[in-house]
Amino acid sequence: MADEQNLAQLEILCKQFYDANNHEEMATAEKTLVNFVHAPDCLPTCRLLLERGDSSYAQLLAATTLTKLVSELLKL
Repeated sequence: MADEQNLAQLEILCKQFYDANNHEEMATAEKTLVNFVHAPDCLPTCRLLLERGDSSYAQLLAATTLTKLVSELLKL
């Protein structure tokens, strides 16, 4: 399960992705966030981001990720 430090790091990455002025910074954050979506602990981390996240960007990531995962399951 994700700890507080990992949640804080995800919040920073989300802010860099959604609010970046620098294209390189945004691309780097995007690569890391794409890996997050495919991580084995993605679901519990999304839950923690929705419950404890301070950043609306991180909550958006969690909600979008959960929506994507549920949509993929419904296609099965």
